[in-house]
Amino acid sequence: MKKISLFLIFLFGVSFLLTLFLKFEKTKAEISTTTVNVTVSVCGNNIKETGEQCDGTDLGGQTCVSLGYAGGTLSCYSNCTFNTSGCWTGGGGGGYVPPPTTETKVVLQGKAYPLAKITILKDGEVAQITSADINANFKTEIKNISAGIWNFSLWAEDSKGRRSITISFTVTILEGKTTTISNIFIPPTIELEKTKVAKGETLNIYGQTAPESQILIHVESPEEIIKTTMAKKTGDWDYPLDTSPLEEGMHTTRARAEGPEGLKSAFSSVLAFYVGKYKPEEICPRADFNKDGRTNLIDFSILLYWWGKYNPCVDQNGDGIVNLPDFSILLYYWTG
Repeated sequence: MKKISLFLIFLFGVSFLLTLFLKFEKTKAEISTTTVNVTVSVCGNNIKETGEQCDGTDLGGQTCVSLGYAGGTLSCYSNCTFNTSGCWTGGGGGGYVPPPTTETKVVLQGKAYPLAKITILKDGEVAQITSADINANFKTEIKNISAGIWNFSLWAEDSKGRRSITISFTVTILEGKTTTISNIFIPPTIELEKTKVAKGETLNIYGQTAPESQILIHVESPEEIIKTTMAKKTGDWDYPLDTSPLEEGMHTTRARAEGPEGLKSAFSSVLAFYVGKYKPEEICPRADFNKDGRTNLIDFSILLYWWGKYNPCVDQNGDGIVNLPDFSILLYYWTG
């Protein structure tokens, strides 16, 4: 009878926890993606914008002479680069330069981390994987794209294998035009040295961003705490957080970056940590949460109530959260 009861509880528990897991994965996917503001330039609208040398009749005030020629007529190709075939030098007229073909494409450019691997998704599917240079700059083109409304998402992996949050933006692509999406700044990566510290202990927070960017670290508490630090030339950043001002309990932290050229990133992913001290007697022995000498349905109900939260009695393995390992320990000590 005890084995049957334990088996039924196990099936119910696994079913319930699977539901929680799926909900958690959905929530995790939602909170790990953020919408950002970027600069979008369209080649072909007769307005010179970011990333363009010219656009139609808008030459940005440039002439053949300003470009170093003796004279002539400057014009603009359909890909928004200068056509200097009408310019001439002191030795004679310029030769014919064939114009580039017109195609529909997207140019994405911005900053990530030095030598970061960047994954670009188009409507949820991987469109391209590119890399940033040593200064964290990246620029890439996506061709063979049709006109319409497209959602682009990007995430980067830093030199330590840490993955950034995914940023997303929606852009309208015009037929036969080059659409340039610039001022992309992928949020910094973030990591905690540990997830549980005693009050007053230093918690090291670190990650990577574009070189020499300012990092703003936000710590959620009754009153939000904001600390700043500077990234090194390698893009690595770290901050030793003094936990003395923090109340005992769970806290979260996240970071964002401001580049030396004025670009501002969105926030990184959110990480949780616990400030306080576990006392051995606080962990309820043998998963007996109501202390009646048995491990049964009542204790299982208590575990479900605290699922995903912190309770030193229910947190059997002392990792700061009630989750699947604690459920496994409860099953091990099950008495029925």
